[in-house]
Amino acid sequence: MSSVLYGAAPWWSGIKHRFVTLNHLSNFVRHGGYTLHFLWGVSEGVGYCRFEELFSPLPGIGVINLAEFELKELERIYRSSRTIPLGKQNFAVYRPGDPLEDAMFVFDLWGDFAETTALQQLVPENLRSPEHLRANPSPELKRKADEFIRTHALANRIGIRVRVTENPKDGRKLCRSQQELDRTIKSLVRIPWYVPVFVVTDSEFVLQMLSSHFHDVRFLPKKYTEPDTGGNYVDRRDRASMRTYVMEVACLTACKKIVNIGGFINEESVYARIVEPPWEPSLSGLRSPSVV
Repeated sequence: MSSVLYGAAPWWSGIKHRFVTLNHLSNFVRHGGYTLHFLWGVSEGVGYCRFEELFSPLPGIGVINLAEFELKELERIYRSSRTIPLGKQNFAVYRPGDPLEDAMFVFDLWGDFAETTALQQLVPENLRSPEHLRANPSPELKRKADEFIRTHALANRIGIRVRVTENPKDGRKLCRSQQELDRTIKSLVRIPWYVPVFVVTDSEFVLQMLSSHFHDVRFLPKKYTEPDTGGNYVDRRDRASMRTYVMEVACLTACKKIVNIGGFINEESVYARIVEPPWEPSLSGLRSPSVV
């Protein structure tokens, strides 16, 4: 009988966080001979969306949707116990340095991914897969994204991703600071106005500023309902906006080249197309068909 591993990320974690956890676990199970099941919190971090509302199935990985309160309860038990009940079976709680068991549960408790990193590091580096799990959109979202890609010829556009984090202490850039937002816009408008672009951002201010600079700009509409420093932002608890984001990523990865500020899921698959400042040399020769 195959060994079994269940894994989870916290209820507040977003999509990219969860896929980092999944990548660590998939590397471990490929080497260790475990069957992997991932507990997907239908929680605030992903707009209360079930996994299948956003993504296609992951080959060889079973994904189980759990309500936010259920995931919080499992986290509470994980922190205080050596075993955790799942269905009719008790699973050994894995913490870094523990011996491996045939039935284990591992929970990435914080943003350092300490628990699943420890499992991945048990796999010799030369045996770890260089491929990252790709977060493929659900069939419905893929169909909508593909239609947008064709309609707006995204293969001939520059994708601009600007992620504005709400937590100034998490070390990511950029944060909800007017000074930082202004500095980022100043950098981006060095890209010539005639370059055709596709914009992905959670900041209404960023979208407005880039739309006023570029004469040929495309974006997927969504609501900016969360007021904070530097304007209004997308509410990550909004289900429709979370589904739109998954479509945005599919569209972004279809672009000819990509300006990446703040990161996005699947960025590993398009590293060769991500450009760095100064922008002008990287984007030379790109011009909207309407510009003569």
